[in-house]
Amino acid sequence: MEVVIRPVAHVAYESVKTDAISCTYDMDGFTLMNEVLRAYRLDREHFRKCAYMHESRKFRVISHGDKKPFVITTTKTERWDSEPSATEQILNTADAERCESLCMTHFAYILSAFPADAFMQCLRQIEQAVQMTQLKRVVLDVDERYADVANDVYRQVKLKIAEDDHRRVHGNRGADKYHLILGLGSSAQRLVLRYKSKEKNAGCSGNLIIAALDANATCLDGLDFDREEMQALVDGAARVLLVVCAGGRDGADMAKFAVQHAFTKKIPVDSILSKPFEWEGSRKRTTALSLLEDLRATGANVIVVESTSLETDDLGWEEQFMQLDAAMLEEVDQWSLGLA
Repeated sequence: MEVVIRPVAHVAYESVKTDAISCTYDMDGFTLMNEVLRAYRLDREHFRKCAYMHESRKFRVISHGDKKPFVITTTKTERWDSEPSATEQILNTADAERCESLCMTHFAYILSAFPADAFMQCLRQIEQAVQMTQLKRVVLDVDERYADVANDVYRQVKLKIAEDDHRRVHGNRGADKYHLILGLGSSAQRLVLRYKSKEKNAGCSGNLIIAALDANATCLDGLDFDREEMQALVDGAARVLLVVCAGGRDGADMAKFAVQHAFTKKIPVDSILSKPFEWEGSRKRTTALSLLEDLRATGANVIVVESTSLETDDLGWEEQFMQLDAAMLEEVDQWSLGLA
């Protein structure tokens, strides 16, 4: 699942394209919900008539509408953390509507100090839902004044999850090194998380950490990634497997950085790299070939998964991608078995 922290200006709320939007029900005066409804050009009078749904003290999460984007409203609470399962209930509601993307607006306008504990609680519940939801993208709106703080909190949450996975594997022996499978880029992230779910269900993860990193949007050149988080993951590893669905700039940049950092720490690196299909265009194939040369020049052992044999008239593009994913997962499995 991709999680995007989106800075929101106080001047005017801007809509984002998602299957659902969640907000706290409050239409009294100049409120965030009124701004959200205005931005999406939704009928505010209709929602005023729904006030009775949130009048009781009981916390409720309600989905409105019969087509996308759905509006999910929650009962206003006295404190940010008054309802510990609020995020989980919102995610479940979006899931029930078969949504693949969700924008959560609850942290967009903050009048006092940033509620770091509540934001961390929200992020944890999103990360815990990765294997149990069909949501592929969650956008978290954050008051632009606290965007840096929010990103720091998210970094802490992801590192804590990696540490918890480490402790789950071999207790509190902090000095022990683990083997790391690291998916880089959005496509590899989905692939690796599928493998993580498979390993968890099989109960055979051993001394193995499975993680994934994706690029995040910036206002500069489009994409960037969290170098500190990547360094922290790589530094604790005895050996690293990078999984990259080649052709995209974000995955290529992250892979080159990871290999160079591991090289300075004398940590051996293997890479599983898929080549783009011919029909994806020459630019992607050129990017993939350039990445292959760079990784090998740095000293990484690279396993290339070819796509050429899958390009047949008998398979549509979705089936071709599914078979390429299966071939990638088979290589990941072989690497894991080789650690035993």
